[in-house]
Amino acid sequence: MRAGVGGLVPMSPTEAMFVLFESPSHPMHVATLTLFDPPRGTAPGAHAAEMVERLRAHAEVAELFRKRPSRPLHGYPWWRLEKHIELGYHVRHTAVPGEGTMAELLSLVSQMHSMPLDPQHPMWEMHVIEGLTDGRTAVYTKFHLSLTDGASGMRLLHRALTVEPDLHDCPAPWSPSVAAPTRHPSRNPRGVLRSGLVTTRELTATVPTLIRAGYHGLTEEHLTLPLQSPPTIFNAPTGRARKVAARSWPLNQLRRLAACTGAPLDVVVLTMCAGALRAYLLEQYALPEAPLTAMLPVPLDLGESPSIGPGGNRGIGAMVVSLATDEDDPLTRLARIADSVAHTSGIVAALSRTQFQLVSALMLSPIMLDPVRRVLDDIPPPFNVMISYTPGPTRPRYWNGAHLDAVYPIPTLARGQALSITLTSRSGQLHVTVVGDRTAVPHLHRIIGHLDTALTDLDTAARTASP
Repeated sequence: MRAGVGGLVPMSPTEAMFVLFESPSHPMHVATLTLFDPPRGTAPGAHAAEMVERLRAHAEVAELFRKRPSRPLHGYPWWRLEKHIELGYHVRHTAVPGEGTMAELLSLVSQMHSMPLDPQHPMWEMHVIEGLTDGRTAVYTKFHLSLTDGASGMRLLHRALTVEPDLHDCPAPWSPSVAAPTRHPSRNPRGVLRSGLVTTRELTATVPTLIRAGYHGLTEEHLTLPLQSPPTIFNAPTGRARKVAARSWPLNQLRRLAACTGAPLDVVVLTMCAGALRAYLLEQYALPEAPLTAMLPVPLDLGESPSIGPGGNRGIGAMVVSLATDEDDPLTRLARIADSVAHTSGIVAALSRTQFQLVSALMLSPIMLDPVRRVLDDIPPPFNVMISYTPGPTRPRYWNGAHLDAVYPIPTLARGQALSITLTSRSGQLHVTVVGDRTAVPHLHRIIGHLDTALTDLDTAARTASP
C-alpha cells in the first residue's frame, strides 16, 4: 500500500463501513481466545511473562498492524500509517482474578470484549493472561473489523505457529514474514471502473438464476429467505456489555453421529446448536411457533489472494437456513436442517463470486437499517442468530515450545442481533464460543449446557433408530 499525502492512504468501502458504523453500543471488533500449555521445563507461573517479553521483542511491525483511522477529508476515513508502534501498549500482561477458574477467565474476557478499541492507536490488542489453575496461559487477541475479519485474523495467528515443538524462534503475528502488506486493486481508479462494469454484468446475470432457484425452492418449501424469521429475544436492541461462554467437545463424537445419520458434519453441528437454542428459549418461555433461522457466514476468498495477503478484511458472503426449532424430535430436526442447507447451498453454487457478494449484501442490508426496521414493527429480522463453523488444522501447533491447546473465536454482534455462536475444530476438538448481549440474553452460560444436552439427545436418538 503506497502512502499518499501526509502518510494517508484511502480505505476500501468495506473498511470505511466498519469505521463509520461503529458506535458505543456496537463496537466493531472480533477476537480470539487461545490457550497454551507452557513448554516443558518452564517454571510454574513464569510462562506468561516470558511470552510477553518474546512478543514485545518483535519490534518490526507489518503495515497491517501500523494502520489507524483518520478522517481528514469530508468525514470519509483514511488510513494513517504509524511509523512507531508502542508494543508495550498493544501487548499487555494481566492475570485472572480470583482462583483462576475457566469461568473467571471468561468473565474477564467478557469485560475485555465489551470495551471498544482506541482509534488513536492502530486498532488491535493482545492480552497475555496468567493465573489459570490448570497452569495454561491464555491469550486474548482483538482486531478491529476494518483491519481484518475474524477468519483472516485467526489465519494470521496460526501463521505465527509451527508444527515443531522444539522450535523457539517463532515470529509474532505482526511480523512482516507473517502479515504481508495489503493491497487493494479497487483503490486504483481504473480498477474501480473495471470492477463497476463487471459488477453490472454480474448483477444482470444474477436475476434469472435467482428467479429459477427461488421458484424451485419456494414451491417445494425448502428455501429459507431473509425477513421470514420470527421475532425472538435474540433480535433485541443491544448495549455495549457482552457475555462470553465457551466449551470444547471431542470431535470424534460428532463424526460418529455424522457417520451414523449420513448427515454432513456441519449439519450435525447446526442441529446441536438448534437443539440448544430451542431448549434455552423454552426455558425462557420465549420459543416462537415458527422455526428460527441462522445466518451462516461464507468466506468470499478461502485462499490467500495476492491482492489481499494473509491478513486484511476479505469480506464474507451469507446464506440463511432454517434451524427447525419448531420440531421436537432431534432426527427429524436434523433432516429438515440438512434439506435447508442443501437447497441453499445449491443456489450459492449456481452464483459466481461477484453474484454471491451482491446477493449477500442485499441479504444483510436490513441489519444496517435496523433502526428503521424497529420503527416498522411488522418487518421481521433478516435472521435470528449467526452460526459460524470453521474447520481448523488437524496437527498440533506450537509457539516457541508452548502447545496450542484450544482456540475460541469471539465475533462481534451486529445491530439487532444479540447472540452469535462460533465454532472451530482443531486437533480432535470442537471449540464452541457463545457471545451475547449481557442484558438481552440472560443466563447465557446455560446455552453451553443445552449444547451438551442437545448433542446427547441427538446421539441417543441416532442409536435408537439404528438397526
